Amino acid sequence: MIDAQTRLLALLGHPVSHSLSPSFQNAALQFLGLPFVYLAFDVLPQNLSKAVEAIKTLNARGFNVTVPHKERICSFLDHLEEEAQIVQAVNTVVNEDGRLLGYNTDIYGFEKSMEEEGVRIEGKNVLLLGAGGVSRAIVFALGRKNITSLIIANRTLERAQELALFAERFFSFPVKVASWEDAMEGEGECFHGVDVIVNATSLGIKGEAIPLDWHKFLSCSLVMDVVYRKGSETGFVVEARKRGIHGFSGKSMLLYQGVRSFELFTGHPAPVEIMKKFLEEG
Repeated sequence: MIDAQTRLLALLGHPVSHSLSPSFQNAALQFLGLPFVYLAFDVLPQNLSKAVEAIKTLNARGFNVTVPHKERICSFLDHLEEEAQIVQAVNTVVNEDGRLLGYNTDIYGFEKSMEEEGVRIEGKNVLLLGAGGVSRAIVFALGRKNITSLIIANRTLERAQELALFAERFFSFPVKVASWEDAMEGEGECFHGVDVIVNATSLGIKGEAIPLDWHKFLSCSLVMDVVYRKGSETGFVVEARKRGIHGFSGKSMLLYQGVRSFELFTGHPAPVEIMKKFLEEG
């Protein structure tokens, strides 16, 4: 029941109309009878600082952050926990009496999604598509899994180079940077022997295809997509499965980053099965 004691939890991003977070977060809150409501707000990049001030003014308990704010949000926070400090990307913010504390639960979500799917990436050669905030969390998770090598491809080469420097700072595996066009066409020796492809771009949210030349990636045996879609798999995962490649979308990652966020917001263990049920139902 919503009353005068109910506190706000929020999702800030652009776009957010596709998000399933309100569905499974509110289901969990209602299941436990907790005095919170979770709402999504479409916030343009130029309005992020105003949105953060509004959160503080309204004394909201906290908020999740999604594309394209995960890196820029750091400059508006009072403290970053250890992993968020390392990756310089935040997707969960908790309001502790006016102090905004930043966390990165994407790392946990990505690692847990691999565990759920029963996949192992130790010793694998990985191609990562994208170099935004979620990519930093993924690189950190990949590094902890002891992959053999990493290729980063992004439309903006400078962003890929920055992410490569981050990876090299913390991990010893070789890192290469490739143009988006070369990655799509599989042009270059560095793409020979790619075992795993991870899509960390926003391509696919609206049903867009990733124009990958699959014939150049015959060694690929696993595809992981950070993107998810209501009621269906992403085109990237569908194309992978057509070719007998194990593929899965970002729903599981969304669930488990949300589980960790829920616990940070409320201080209660998350009802995972309830959250999973409502996430699947969309």
